[in-house]
Amino acid sequence: MKNIIVGTAGHVDHGKTCLIKALTGIDCDRLKEEKKRGITIENGFADMVVGDYNVSIIDVPGHEKFIKNMLMGIGGIDMVLLVIGLDEGVMPQTVEHFRILEMLDIRRGIIVYTKRDLVTDEEWIEMVKEDAHELVKGTFLEGAPEIEVSSYDGYNIEELRKLILETIDDSVLKNDSSSMFRLPVDRVFTIDGFGTVITGTLMEGSIRQGDDVMVYPGGKVCKVRNVQVHNENVTEALAGQRTALNLQGLKKDDLERGRVLAKPDSLEPSKFLDVRLELFRDSDRPVLNGSRVHFHSGSSEAVAKVILLDRDSLERGDSCYCQLKLEEEVAVRRNDRFIIRFFSPLITLGGGRILETSAVKHKRFDEKTLEALSIKDQGTIKEVLEITVKEQSRNFPDNLSLALKINHSPEGVKALLEELLKESRIFRVKKDGFIHLAYLERAEELACGILTEYHKANSMSGGLPKAEFLSRLLKELRTEDRKAGESILDLMKERKVLKENSGLISLYDFKIKESPEMVKLRERILKKYREAGFEMPTLDMILSSEKDKKNAGHIVESLAEEGDLVRLDFQYYMARDDYDKAMKALMDHIGNNGRITLAEFRDILGTSRKYAMAFLDHTDRSKITEKKDDYRVLLKR
Repeated sequence: MKNIIVGTAGHVDHGKTCLIKALTGIDCDRLKEEKKRGITIENGFADMVVGDYNVSIIDVPGHEKFIKNMLMGIGGIDMVLLVIGLDEGVMPQTVEHFRILEMLDIRRGIIVYTKRDLVTDEEWIEMVKEDAHELVKGTFLEGAPEIEVSSYDGYNIEELRKLILETIDDSVLKNDSSSMFRLPVDRVFTIDGFGTVITGTLMEGSIRQGDDVMVYPGGKVCKVRNVQVHNENVTEALAGQRTALNLQGLKKDDLERGRVLAKPDSLEPSKFLDVRLELFRDSDRPVLNGSRVHFHSGSSEAVAKVILLDRDSLERGDSCYCQLKLEEEVAVRRNDRFIIRFFSPLITLGGGRILETSAVKHKRFDEKTLEALSIKDQGTIKEVLEITVKEQSRNFPDNLSLALKINHSPEGVKALLEELLKESRIFRVKKDGFIHLAYLERAEELACGILTEYHKANSMSGGLPKAEFLSRLLKELRTEDRKAGESILDLMKERKVLKENSGLISLYDFKIKESPEMVKLRERILKKYREAGFEMPTLDMILSSEKDKKNAGHIVESLAEEGDLVRLDFQYYMARDDYDKAMKALMDHIGNNGRITLAEFRDILGTSRKYAMAFLDHTDRSKITEKKDDYRVLLKR
């Protein structure tokens, strides 16, 4: 069976609750106050099976005082029954409800004229319908199916069921990927012997008995003990179903209406949202920069300050990009729809679509910001993904975090990431992270700045030691992620921006340019090592004998890079010819005798114990030999 959610909308006392009872047999008015006053106060819920569909129906309040409750129930619906009483026709809340439906991007619906049994004047009925057609002109309900019914005598109720089935479109069915599970909470209560129970409309994904869920905002994690759909125990609930969850490890006081349940770490509660805001075309007041409003999305509500990004005033029927600065956190996703109401008096003004959650504060009238928001608003999903990678590169986002950020399936994001990789628009870092080309180019710019400055001050050095270079680069990039830094370094080497030689990092085209004085210094140092043979001087001895100690040290490094010297440790270097002779003598002796002692090697070289020890320590560190007791053997490879 497929699942779909149908909502009602319309003026108070136009028969929404009676209509649902006639369709399903369920009375949605469950509160004593509702029975006493004869009006719906809280959202009510019913269900029925129509064809291959489980249809959940939401009954919303029609009275202007309960618009807040109406907004809480209407957000997750797939299609609507716009209810208009034939005895009164289009009324103020009919218009307000319909404007809200438009703003929430509902795409399917039926116009239902109720109380047919009370009206016999055909001319009046035609006038009511003309007003209704004028209301919906140019909207998703223009040309929509319409039907006259009577909940009192059952007139056309069965035909309405058939019409609902004919109007359902599978294109509006919700995503049931388990990773995207999200359920806004609209009721919280306790049942003796069971504990805390919540209900809500499952907007996205699926949930199973035994799953862990997190409360947003708040961050408390609990386990799903039991799942019910339409008052029946099930092992799994799917998107598009009215769902009740019995939660283990959570008290009633830990939850309240307006909270959201989702998979752990799958939502980012935020007080800053980037949105496209649009005012109703018949709104009676503008929104000024800095206006305070009531923000409604799903079952969440918060007071917000409107920051207009490209103007000072938003007029009726217009739209623009803006930021909403909320007074408390809400848990929403990109593309969620929202409604705003004026702070006081409570007048519904308009709404829009969320473009970015956990947004950063923007400068007003900034062209780059407005361009980025335009892509997030009107671009393809691939373009939205690319700009999200660009903005998130500093965090080295992975596939799943990007999927959650742009509210798209992980499978779809993975395929798009592969396309962007092939186009060299993005690059992979670490094992599963990504950065944008712009971020890499910025990193290259910083790296070139670091190395240019170093080469200028150290013309005789082959480059910065890798560890020091990475430390400086990561500081410039304002991150401590060394693995990401190493990946970026590898990318820069592949792109021939820089090179690495013997653990030193330099600009790709850098070459040591020696003055005649430096050539003489190089020859003098190399001569000292060659004359020393196996009894090589320490680096400190070499430096102390030269006036230009800084460049003398760089030359020793350069000679080691070029292979004229071999570095044994931080103090001892040996001329290449002498190193090769010592290594051959070592290998020959062990090859003939199976092992060698320090004393034997000392005698073979004809030098002191100190120099023989320095050489053998080097071969141990290099995994050529292995020390056992007082002798060494070749390390097996």
